Formats: sequence, C-alpha cells, structure tokens
Amino acid sequence: MDDSTADSSGSATSSTSVVLSAEAVEQRGAIVRVDAVPDSWSLPDGAVAKRLVYRSTSGVDGSATNVSGAVFVPGSTPPAGGWPLIAYAHGTTGITPDCAPSDQADMFGDLTAVRDFLDAGYAVVTTDYQGLGTRTGRQAPHPYLEPLTAAYNVIDAARAAQSAALGISPRWLAAGRSQGGAAVWSAAEEFGGYGGGSGELLGVVAVAPLLDPRYFATRAQENTLTRAQQHLYPLVVHGVSQADPGVRPGDHLSALDSSAVPMCGDDRTAVSLLSVPAHTSLGAVTPDAAQTLHARLEAYTLPRTATKVPILAVYGAADDVIPIDVMENTLNRACDAGDRVLSARHEQQGHIVDPGPAMAAWVRDRVAGLPAPSNC
Repeated sequence: MDDSTADSSGSATSSTSVVLSAEAVEQRGAIVRVDAVPDSWSLPDGAVAKRLVYRSTSGVDGSATNVSGAVFVPGSTPPAGGWPLIAYAHGTTGITPDCAPSDQADMFGDLTAVRDFLDAGYAVVTTDYQGLGTRTGRQAPHPYLEPLTAAYNVIDAARAAQSAALGISPRWLAAGRSQGGAAVWSAAEEFGGYGGGSGELLGVVAVAPLLDPRYFATRAQENTLTRAQQHLYPLVVHGVSQADPGVRPGDHLSALDSSAVPMCGDDRTAVSLLSVPAHTSLGAVTPDAAQTLHARLEAYTLPRTATKVPILAVYGAADDVIPIDVMENTLNRACDAGDRVLSARHEQQGHIVDPGPAMAAWVRDRVAGLPAPSNC
C-alpha cells in the first residue's frame, strides 16, 4: 500500500491530502543533535543511551520540523543483523514544550517500559512528538491527537535510531499507550506511504489507544464526562486549538481559566497538575462551537485507511477515559476494513491496563517472522 505520491517539485501528498515539503521528505529522520542522558536515568548495566533531536514532518502543513527523543541499546553484543528496535510512543503528558519525557528525570515514568524492552533484548527509540521538548529550538506547537504528525514522528524516530551507528536492525515494531497507542496505530496506516527508507515495520502494539476522541465533544455537551475525562478535557481543547485556531478554548472552558494553557511541572505531567472541580459544566457556549470541536476531533479519528501492518490492541473493560463501546466500535471498523488486529480485552482493568506476558510473546513472534494472528 502506498499512500503518497510525488509531484514534479519532489514534494509528496499523503493519503489525507497533506502536501509534504521537499525539505521534509529529504531530511526526515536525519539526526541534528545528540545529547547525553541525565544522570538520574537508571538503566540496565552497560546499556548505551543518547538523547536525540531529529528531523520529521508536520501532519498539519507538511513542513519540516525538529523533534526530540532518545535511543537506547542493551549492553551486550548485538545479534546478527542488529538489535530489533521498538519505537515507543508515550501517553499524554501535556501540550507545551516543558512536557517532553526525554527532558525529565525519569521520562515521566516511561523509563520503566524502556528498561523492560532493553532487558528483553531490544533497542528502543522514543519520540517526544512535535512541539514537546526544550532542545529542539523554536518549533510549531504540539497538535495533540492529530494522527499524521504523530505517525511521522514515530516513523522518523525509527529512521533516526537506525542511522545512529549503534548496531540497530532495520526491522522494528512500534508500541504505545493511550495517546501513544493512537500514534503507533497511525504509524501503521501511514507506513506504506511515508515509511520508505525506515526499514521493515513488523507490527504495532496499541495499549488503550485513544483512537476516536469525538466522545469528548459529545459528552461535554451532554455534561456526562467521567471525572477522568473532565481532567483531560482542557488538554483536548487547548491541544486541538494549537493546530486549528477555529477551536477557541474560551468557547469550551468558560467555567475554568480558559486563557491558561495547561503546562507540566518538575517531573509532573500536565494531566497530574490539572484540577477540574467536580460538577463543572464543560459544555460549549454555542452549538456552533460544539460542532466545530466535534468536526476537528472527527478528522482525527482512526482508523482512516487499511494497513498491512499487524496490530495488537490491548484495552481494559473498566476504562474511565475511553468508553468501552467507543473502543470496541473502533476495533470493529478496523476489522471491517481488513486490518489484521488481535484484540485483547482485560476485564476489571481500566485505562492503565497491563498487557501481561501476551504482549511480549506477540512481539517475539513478529520478530521471529511467524504469521500474525487476528480475532476479527
């Protein structure tokens, strides 16, 4: 599947009609800066780690961007062909430059996942996403939940890792949770058109992926948001407004300080710092404003196109962020499109669902070249 075409100027057009600049296409994945990792990062013995700034592409306007992240390899000798790579996409931290995991003392807790992958014999590359990070210089803002930018950032992180002279294989997988789950799902969809030169994407693991955010607008209007959804809602509104000025935070957060963009603190995410009083009404001030937000979130909804990349989707039946009916309807649409999806529903678990040993086995099987199962 090839979702992009080149025009006579050398630029490309994605499956969603975003024209990629020739500069972006030529430079994607190029490393522009390497930094030492913080002393506070606790890694397995002998592991090698570097923080990176690499070139990527905005899914909003197709321009070239700088994105930060980090790359890690185990401390032992790489296998023949190099370390298989995991491109890790983080969950929601915030929407401002101070919210990049690679700038934090323990990557907002993501070092735990990194260590687990290293211990299992994988190299790891992380992306902070466009607009998150203080080492990138002045960049376009973070277009929260916009799937093209997220996909490009993940794929270009894999490109950067493979060029870092660390013995990393061109065979890779992507894994992410929540916002990151949607990012890797979108990477699977966009790989056919954007992934040339980034090796072979063997599969993606999407844990509690936030694939269809339209319910935020609908439930805010109905005043039926859960407490967890209420705390996330200001980030949704402000984050969408950073890519679409037609969405005005004051139209949706009139009961709060709508002028204040939620920011991260010292090793604390914006989500953990947000406090929305109980029983706060977060409905839009006019029906037109509600429809504008809903339309933008509809444009962000996945799946958008079929993919040949196999997907493991893990979710909790008691998720108070993503409604179970929304999750399962989304997965059904992917199956109807012909995707190879193995869905794993965990009863009694919520948004912080534990994939358990089944995820590790699924990843090993993809690396081993076994056929990917599906329960569509």
